[in-house]
Amino acid sequence: MKNQLNENHKKVVFFGVGAVGATFAEQFFNSKYDFKILCDNERKKRYLEEGFIINGKRYDFDYVTKDEYKQEADFIIIGLKYNNLKENIKELDGLVGKNTVIMSLLNGVDSEEIIGERFGIEKMVYSYVTNIDAKKINNNIIHTTNGIIVFGNKDNSEDRKTNIITEVFDDVNIEYTLSKDIQRDMWWKYMVNIGVNQTSAILGAPYGVFQSSEHLRELAKSAMREVVAIAQAKNISLTEDDVEHSLHRILEHSKEGRTSMLQDVEAHRLTEVDMFSKNICKLGKKYNIPTPINQTFFYMIKVIESRF
Repeated sequence: MKNQLNENHKKVVFFGVGAVGATFAEQFFNSKYDFKILCDNERKKRYLEEGFIINGKRYDFDYVTKDEYKQEADFIIIGLKYNNLKENIKELDGLVGKNTVIMSLLNGVDSEEIIGERFGIEKMVYSYVTNIDAKKINNNIIHTTNGIIVFGNKDNSEDRKTNIITEVFDDVNIEYTLSKDIQRDMWWKYMVNIGVNQTSAILGAPYGVFQSSEHLRELAKSAMREVVAIAQAKNISLTEDDVEHSLHRILEHSKEGRTSMLQDVEAHRLTEVDMFSKNICKLGKKYNIPTPINQTFFYMIKVIESRF
């Protein structure tokens, strides 16, 4: 279905441009859309001076602060870190209108609820990113895959929101999958992240180590099984088969590629461990499901962070 967006404006805003966000922002460069990156004054100054160097090419996007962007966006894509998400999304006040569609690219399974609590859950489309190996050092981003955005409504229906997103992504050549069961798909990705991101951060392991080490793969799977138990308690149909077939996509990544959590550790940035093992342990207590592997991972990553 075409012409879902306001043809006079077609306003698309990115808020939060890390390695993943920059990879998708690249697709919007010189597109027909009124594309802006929302940021604070300090970041705007730095972005204007340095730009983004993506696979060796400089990109100078249009950067705006909240005070400068005095209009409502048609489509907002959020790529913030999970830490302080609730506080940071206040910057979107004034940009979200009645018909604004919001997508979160964050890892995890609860960012949509956090954002929707402030702006209205009816504006949210549930999503996650897969098949991406982007790495960011300062303003330099390197990626060998463009990534795939998997999205859908919580009830798996197709509506105006999903039509808008498919139209935009088709126009800018972002690869996507319209999920038939987004809750299950998100929990599957969450399960993989719980296993892979955390073990990579603790052991300093790029994707090549997962490809070569059966012991590392088994360690990751042990954390994933705790996620499966909790998902089943929530009537989400993950199984042991999902665990056993969980790591096949990692075989497609470059050996030097790194998870976002390992990149955070190497850059001495606080990680998203609260979204991963801390949240799983909290849910484990709620459903009376033991989570010893994730509890151990939580302690280990907190020790790593304390040394930054």
